[in-house]
Amino acid sequence: MFARLVGQSLARSPRRKLSTIAAVALASAIATAMLAVLVDVGDRVSRELRSFGANLAVTPKSAALPVEIGGVDYQPVADATFIPEEALPRLKSTFWRNNITAFAPFLSTTVEISGGKVAVRGTWFRRRYTAPSREVFWTGVRDLNPTWRVQGRWIDDPAADPSAREALVGSLLARRLHVDPGGTLELWRQPFVVRGLLATGGDEENEIFTRLETVQHFTGRPGQVSRIQVGALTKPDDAFARKDPANMTPQEYDRWYCSPYISSIAHQIEEQLPMAVARPIRQVADNEGRIMNQVQLLMLLVSLAAMVTAALMIWSAMATTVLERRPEVAVMKAVGAQNGLIAALFAVEVGIQGLLGGALGVGLGIILARRVSLEMFHSALDLSPLLPALVVAAAVAVSLAGSAIPMRSALRFEIAPALKEEE
Repeated sequence: MFARLVGQSLARSPRRKLSTIAAVALASAIATAMLAVLVDVGDRVSRELRSFGANLAVTPKSAALPVEIGGVDYQPVADATFIPEEALPRLKSTFWRNNITAFAPFLSTTVEISGGKVAVRGTWFRRRYTAPSREVFWTGVRDLNPTWRVQGRWIDDPAADPSAREALVGSLLARRLHVDPGGTLELWRQPFVVRGLLATGGDEENEIFTRLETVQHFTGRPGQVSRIQVGALTKPDDAFARKDPANMTPQEYDRWYCSPYISSIAHQIEEQLPMAVARPIRQVADNEGRIMNQVQLLMLLVSLAAMVTAALMIWSAMATTVLERRPEVAVMKAVGAQNGLIAALFAVEVGIQGLLGGALGVGLGIILARRVSLEMFHSALDLSPLLPALVVAAAVAVSLAGSAIPMRSALRFEIAPALKEEE
């Protein structure tokens, strides 16, 4: 009997029912697309933000307060101010090793050119690297700083000829020295071929870059680096991340350690490299966190606005339905129907509409989310199996919430006046 009443109720006013289902479907589609992108593409957004450059700097403990002016390092040279190159594999031995997307070691020195001191950086440009876990990937300044541009060509790394003398010259420095790609530049009384001019928009445009092994050779520091820049995928800092780990309870410390905060990744790097200090490059890290928070907030607000709009439309449609069916509800009450039964009748009707609209919206939302993923990130969407069920459940809940006040009014009016309306 109850099922027949529900069926008859659904068959009435089909246009209104379809408009309600369409509203729920539209809201569910938007929510599905936004949440799918938010959950699955969060790491990809972080990877796009990696174009800002490194967000962690690793330096020797004795060089934690470097004396560097205008890109020139004036700190006295000592063995303690270097990190052994053989320790680099430990960067990929941390708990969050998969979040370290790229790194580049540097060995810096200065040379006299045209009567002034110029910083020369030895580094990895782009080389194949095998991690302790046997993972093979490419890393170096080209992967760490994808926005860097070279007029000419990049230096091949490692060199096909170990005796090759090649350099990249910052664009501003090249202008002062009047050098062009293909020209030569004298460093350590040796001619270096200028392979390209480097444009970064930063201090690097006043510096010279060459292979790490070349600077190690000319400075007499084989197997040593003075700085490592690291790019890591991180979780935006929150109030918990800013707590001092020394004051955390064991449970809080485990939670902090197992969360990809910039501070926890830095701490784990220091565990693997006890001779070094890892410090966030705050301008980059803060910008990433701010952008990620804004993106997440925007997506959540859009999803919430869509659901609220659907609830308001359901409220309007349900209020009209209740007014039209006052006589019917009065008859049911007159023959002994309890308020719970009448409320269940309306709730099931609205719940079915929410279920149909949610299911339809989830399908449309998945298509939209996959389109966004392909267009923006050029990769397929990896959808969580829980998301469709959560969105459909939310659609039903929003439908019931939107109909709550009209249903309450349907149960509170007097029987006699409503029956007179029927006459």
